[in-house]
Amino acid sequence: MTSGSGEGRPPALELRNVSRRYASAHAPEVLALDNVSLRIRQGEFVAIVGPSGGGKSTLLNVLGLLDYPDKGDYLLDGVPMPSREGAVTARVRSTAFAFIFQAFHLLPSRPVLDSVELGLIYRGVTARDRPARAALARVGLGERANERASHLSGGQQQRAAIARAIASDARIVLADEPTGNLDSENAQTILSELKALKEAGATVIVVTHSADVAAAADRQLRIQDGRLVSETVREPFDTAATAARTNGSFAGDGVPSHTAQRPADHRVTDQPSGFVAGVAARMRPAGTRSRQRVQMRDILRDAWRSVRSRPAQTLSLCLAVSIAVALTLTTLGISTSAGAQVSSVFDAQLNREVTATWNNGPTSTAAELADIPAQTNQLAGVDAAAGVQDFDPVTVAGVAGARVVQPHSYSGDIQTAARLTVRYPSWRTDQNVKPGEVLIGVQLAQLLELGPLERGPVVTINRTSFQVVGIIEQSPRLPQLQGELLVPENTPGFVNPKTTRAVLLTAAGAAQQVARQVPIAVNPYSPETVSVQAPSDAKGLRVKIEQGVQTTLIAFSILAIVVAVAALTNAMLLAVTARRGEIGMRKALGARSRHVAWLLAAESAYVGAVGGAVGLALGFVAVLVITLTQQWTPVFDIRLGPLAVVAGIVIGILGGTTAVARAVRIRPADTLRQ
Repeated sequence: MTSGSGEGRPPALELRNVSRRYASAHAPEVLALDNVSLRIRQGEFVAIVGPSGGGKSTLLNVLGLLDYPDKGDYLLDGVPMPSREGAVTARVRSTAFAFIFQAFHLLPSRPVLDSVELGLIYRGVTARDRPARAALARVGLGERANERASHLSGGQQQRAAIARAIASDARIVLADEPTGNLDSENAQTILSELKALKEAGATVIVVTHSADVAAAADRQLRIQDGRLVSETVREPFDTAATAARTNGSFAGDGVPSHTAQRPADHRVTDQPSGFVAGVAARMRPAGTRSRQRVQMRDILRDAWRSVRSRPAQTLSLCLAVSIAVALTLTTLGISTSAGAQVSSVFDAQLNREVTATWNNGPTSTAAELADIPAQTNQLAGVDAAAGVQDFDPVTVAGVAGARVVQPHSYSGDIQTAARLTVRYPSWRTDQNVKPGEVLIGVQLAQLLELGPLERGPVVTINRTSFQVVGIIEQSPRLPQLQGELLVPENTPGFVNPKTTRAVLLTAAGAAQQVARQVPIAVNPYSPETVSVQAPSDAKGLRVKIEQGVQTTLIAFSILAIVVAVAALTNAMLLAVTARRGEIGMRKALGARSRHVAWLLAAESAYVGAVGGAVGLALGFVAVLVITLTQQWTPVFDIRLGPLAVVAGIVIGILGGTTAVARAVRIRPADTLRQ
């Protein structure tokens, strides 16, 4: 069956033997449209009726280029339309069609004005030329333009959707169950607005179950089981009267045409295409001009408003970015601070230790124990010097028994040079150990069960009594001393040492120089008999330690970024799923896939920038707290400030990439009836 007739110019919309099938792996094939042919003239009011599931909405989607036939032809003003989504269909949707849906499809958390202006953004209409406020005033919502759409009643939201159609200046209005969710009073109001659009010259095509809406139409097309089964004409269509009404803007009284002031040389598409330009020109009302390209500043402004309109979601996304940035900055800051700390400790300790050792014997020409401090302190770079001699093992007896240990005698500042920690009794006023006194290692003291140091315990060494005046609790440089004993030089009974050592602590960076000079200082006659231990490559070792610390912390930073990107990706995917209706509506209004991609990328960048700034503050505080707790000097590279914001933006965009890929694949027909 072919619906529609008339003479003169080609019909505004024409279907020729159109069929549409839906196939799914989990459901049987559905023939939604079966060989449908129809013609609809410009200015007609057509109602599509029929049972649910009969193909009405599919027919409306095909007419609005939201869906595409599997076979057959679709012509607008005699121009064949493409059979798949692309730049042509997006531009024609933006220029020729306005959509009104049962579910309204406004931006619920944004001002009503934003929803009405949205289609104009994708037509490149500048802000000063958008008649959105006038359109809202026409439907009685002028004073509520800045209210959130979700605060409006159902009838008011549908009137806002009609205002969007009025502002679009489109010549074809497609409405899917526009009164389905409304009470009778609001339904009559919406019907009156649809009639007004028709009287202004627009083609109005309505899918409806309402008898009142169907009765108001010029024609009723009944769809059942995908077929056009009948046509009812209320009154003959006056082509001449419609042509007179359509000579100019469809906006109606009080709504100036926003296209009348467009420069004549602006093209309809972003790329030179005679086909697209020709189609768009046919779709525009007489006397109007082409629109400009979509402006990036409008996309960025729209993205910022979108981000601000969902504070809870934005906060959660910013939190994910800020945690990643904060962890990264914290690890980098700690890495820098720890590297500085490692350098400080290394220079203060390991890089300063030099030990010279030689064997004693009757022919030795090396310095005596008592002379070692004086001879080595003359070397430039020596901060502390001590001599230590090792003797054959002796028997040390205490209250709990006896132990055989190796004794040592010393001269000079042994505590500083060897980094000893010695505990003295409180009654002792000086730390000079005299002959007859002994320092006992903490482990040996425990084995001998000496008792409290305050009582002045006594031990016997080879049957000679010695008073214990101190306990060696720590000896990192000479760890064996914690289980042995130490007596001062010239202590009777300690003769014939086996080996002698000069234990030196140098200034930072002076170890190598001292190591070269100390053999001559302690044995100028046979320096080759002196064995010297010093850091072989202090600078290289320090760099290796610093690099090890930094590598570990940077690896942790990378892991934190990966986790944040994964979390943000999941959150963005959930957000896109929740916004499927909005994205489908944007595409229906003329947004191309790249416009949707730009919008979501800009939103991700905004979230990343805010999250990066918050992460910078959190990371800075964390570095301060951790370093000061560890009594380190905090080191924070000032370049990390802008780097944090840039990193946040990169994390945001990376996290939004998958969501963008999913969003651009959304088909309007799949979402707008949800």
